[in-house]
Amino acid sequence: MSDAAPPPRDDTDSPGRRLSRRSLLVGGGVIGAAAVAGGVAYGVNASRKPQSSAAATAGASTAAIIISNGRVWTGDPTTFAEAVAINASGTIIAVGTEAEVRKLNGPKTQAIDAKGGTVMPGIHDAHQHTMSGGEGLYYPTLENAVLTVGELQQKVQAILDKQGDDRPDNWLVVVDWNPAGLTDAVAHRKYLDALRTTRPIFLRGSDFHNGWANMRALEIAGLTNDTPSPDGGVIVKDADGPTGLLKDAAQWIVGGQAPPLTEAQQREASEDAFAFLAGVGITSIMDAAGPAARANSFAELTDSGVAKQRISVASGVDKAQIDAADETLAEMNAVREQFKDHPRVKVRTAKVFMDGVSEYPAQTAAMLDPYLDADGKPTDRRGELYVSEADFTKIATRLDKEGWQIHTHSIGDHAVRASLDGFEAAQKANGGARNRHTVTHVQFCSEQDVPRFAQNQVIANMQMQWASPFSFTLASLEPYVGPDRHRRMYPLGSIAKTGAQVSGSSDWPVDKLNPWNQVRTAVDRKGTFSETGGALYPEQGISLNDSLLMHTAGSAYQLFQDDITGTIAVGKQADLVVLDRDLFGVPIAEVSGATVNYTLIDGQVVHDISTQSGQRFINKASFASAASAAPVFQNALATVNRHSVCCGGTRHA
Repeated sequence: MSDAAPPPRDDTDSPGRRLSRRSLLVGGGVIGAAAVAGGVAYGVNASRKPQSSAAATAGASTAAIIISNGRVWTGDPTTFAEAVAINASGTIIAVGTEAEVRKLNGPKTQAIDAKGGTVMPGIHDAHQHTMSGGEGLYYPTLENAVLTVGELQQKVQAILDKQGDDRPDNWLVVVDWNPAGLTDAVAHRKYLDALRTTRPIFLRGSDFHNGWANMRALEIAGLTNDTPSPDGGVIVKDADGPTGLLKDAAQWIVGGQAPPLTEAQQREASEDAFAFLAGVGITSIMDAAGPAARANSFAELTDSGVAKQRISVASGVDKAQIDAADETLAEMNAVREQFKDHPRVKVRTAKVFMDGVSEYPAQTAAMLDPYLDADGKPTDRRGELYVSEADFTKIATRLDKEGWQIHTHSIGDHAVRASLDGFEAAQKANGGARNRHTVTHVQFCSEQDVPRFAQNQVIANMQMQWASPFSFTLASLEPYVGPDRHRRMYPLGSIAKTGAQVSGSSDWPVDKLNPWNQVRTAVDRKGTFSETGGALYPEQGISLNDSLLMHTAGSAYQLFQDDITGTIAVGKQADLVVLDRDLFGVPIAEVSGATVNYTLIDGQVVHDISTQSGQRFINKASFASAASAAPVFQNALATVNRHSVCCGGTRHA
């Protein structure tokens, strides 16, 4: 595993000495040299040529903003800078030594003091569920805790008692239930029915693949022993009918009966969500799997100034939509055309769920070999493909031909193989790789399929905060997949060594959001989630530099933004963050706790921790939010950076 030790600090390799040999870092050519680092490809645009210092600053008499007194990580693995200059249009006009960049200082230039911290491209979160993240902040949370039945009952009863309103149709929706964390039983409605209430109760699994309902909720939804499971979901039943455990598509039959947030609540949730993203350093996102028309909501938020980030919207394509491919494609193409010229919102990705999740008791991820029972003996369960190989190849070929990027949710090794097979067939039919197709999650991948990412120019998009030894990767998984499959879990290092494109993301709100823990865990395979104090197969770790590239340039490539963002280079837009520490000068364990002091998008400061609003993002070891924080943020921030078992290792959506 690559180490994250600080780079040499002697005279030969000091940042200033390096820069004196190269002067200003200009254009994409310097960064282009980093396109393949240690055999890892990140999609960095290498089309631009290096320019001279004079050419870099020509026509730029003064800067609107100069960021200095920090270590500027540009994306080039061999070179650090000292300062960055940005013009009034939000374009980077110089990157170099402080002396060189300060030549662009003028009477109206705003100075940002990095105070010795890292200045770097903003995080590009290439798979999250932004609207759900914002809305989830409004509901009471079980905080993904590992609980006995009795402990869970106490927590839910306390919520009921606090709310007090026991009308029989007044829904209680609780989020962040840990489906793999019920230690002494399998979820069953009888445990919720024993609570002192007549209200319908729905616990939303933190993986978004499991729900748990009481009898009243099942009655309102009309679920009986005769109700068939829907496509892509399971209504778990026993001799007495539905047990209340609902998997994948089945959970929304019940959860969808709860009244939605009001328009005002949704607006407030969106405002909080995008401010939250800026506060942790995220400058671009992909919203994974909503209807294509959701782009209208995002456009309204960006046009009104609520959302500053660059937003890609992935249009969900399910089995029914695949069966009606002509109608589906016509609707998707119309929305894509509508937003082709929008400055902030793009629709060019189709999201397909290939399978579910791997942990017990769900085990809906599609595996090549059977799951094992608790004694290590093979069962008859392999999970299932939600879209057959034939259907996926058919729709992938159609989508690829019409220029759509395809993004598949694939947890099991069978789902990963089916995705790669479909992409390969589509590319052969349509004349080669051109649409940056992506497999997300990639929890399991057979050894023979690892090289196929690079061979077929398919991006592996991974959420590395889960690559840690804790409840979701240990007790709820290891016995049921066996040691051989378990050691191949989250094979980032193996995939990266082939030269494949890799990108990073969070899957928020499946986890409470901390991109810096993602960056760290990709390196040490521990992160803040490790229950054992050890690492999860450390040979699959990558270097800190490569992890940062994965979460910046790599994701920018996936999002078709590598020509304008993802690295710090003259001519690119200033989507930047300023951290409170030098990531290369601290132990890797301290990367998780990085605080974002400033976030800039298009050269505009969208988060400043020194302001009152910025203070609500301070959540150090005590995890206490500022007194000025709204309750919705207290909920969010109380669970960011938790150093306890808090988030699911494979709770993918």
